[in-house]
Amino acid sequence: MSKQVGYQNFGSFHTENVEELIRQSDDVYAPPARPFPVADLFSEKHLASFGLSARQHFLLDLEAFVFVNHGAFGAVVTPAHEEALRWRLHCEKQPLRFLDRELFPHIVRVLRELAAFVHCRPQDLVVLPNATTGLNTVIQSIPLTVADAVFSLNIGYGSVKKMVQSVCSATGATAVTGQVTFPIRGPEDVLAAVDRAMPPNTKLAIFDAVTSNTAVLLPLPDLIALCKARGVLVLIDGAHALGMLDVDLNLLGADFFVANCHKWLCAPKGSAMLWVREQHHDLIKPLIISHGAGCGFTSDFIWDGCRDYSPLLAVSAAVRFWQGIGPTQARTYMRDVLTQAVQNMTQRWQTDTLVPLSMCGTMALVRLPMAPQLPGNGPTATSADAKAVQDCLYFQCHVEAPIKCIQAALYVRLSAHIYNVLDDYDRVAMAIEQALQATFNSQ
Repeated sequence: MSKQVGYQNFGSFHTENVEELIRQSDDVYAPPARPFPVADLFSEKHLASFGLSARQHFLLDLEAFVFVNHGAFGAVVTPAHEEALRWRLHCEKQPLRFLDRELFPHIVRVLRELAAFVHCRPQDLVVLPNATTGLNTVIQSIPLTVADAVFSLNIGYGSVKKMVQSVCSATGATAVTGQVTFPIRGPEDVLAAVDRAMPPNTKLAIFDAVTSNTAVLLPLPDLIALCKARGVLVLIDGAHALGMLDVDLNLLGADFFVANCHKWLCAPKGSAMLWVREQHHDLIKPLIISHGAGCGFTSDFIWDGCRDYSPLLAVSAAVRFWQGIGPTQARTYMRDVLTQAVQNMTQRWQTDTLVPLSMCGTMALVRLPMAPQLPGNGPTATSADAKAVQDCLYFQCHVEAPIKCIQAALYVRLSAHIYNVLDDYDRVAMAIEQALQATFNSQ
């Protein structure tokens, strides 16, 4: 009779201890095999495929719509979508087998694969449903008092501003917002704005890797160095980072880093990551307390109740897809398409980008040509004007392109992914010209 062994993991889950699995060296760790085949998801056709040929890898209906808004909610690649479906089917065939005995080791496997992709230790990384959860987790975990300030920029993400206001209202801390106004000459203008506005009692500073509304690539190394010199904790909102940028968390120097996997990395929606520097593990607590609480950093976050974990498990397929096409080659293609599209559009309209293109990743804002009957014949547009133009693009032209109102002027935010081609942006330009005529001539 074999020797009886009690539960090794937290609660009554029948799996190995995840804290031990996540810390095993690569030469010792043995990843669990998936309970279904995945080799068929990665044929030769998935390699080095950009432009029109890349469209076979996405579920996007690019016959019906011109789609240059990848930055909004991303678009899943078919291997990741299919792996998520297979996990769901496998779970429902025998839920106890999956949830009680298989789930945690496979999440550890995904964490280790994702950690290699972003260059960090797997035990410093957890997966979450979205970046919003990760940002709330960090912001609500930092101990704040009336003597502290939380610093962010006015060009940061809208919901993050509400998170900061909420925690400051609850703790008595002060929310301080640094002002970045356009035009800006380069990264030094952003750095100077932070240097001037960040008060000496700042405990936490929050910066985007790439701003959402304005598509500005912030100078993170310099901003982090400035904060570290003042003893300020740094949280990076990297919602757009994975896939767009070469993320190296070992080199970055931040304290906390949050990113979506469903945007530029093209994993299923409902997948994100949070990285926490080891010295802060005990400080950061999950928003949902469950069986793993107090058993270690990985255990704290790996289980937040019975739900669909398949999007997180399918991050593995998204990472493998990127490794297959080559992350550097993909970023080069996206950047080249964006650069040429911006040049074509600005020459066509005799306008400019919101910031120098050197401060953009694979998104950029291009100013629209003056609308025919825009009141005052000057930059006096409103967000209502932006919505009207975007609605016209969507309903009449079948173009998905966001129109932004920045300092009373209208811009189109262009995204470039591996499935985009220059013809997309020519069609967008023509549609915008039609939309401006239809919108403002009717007023």
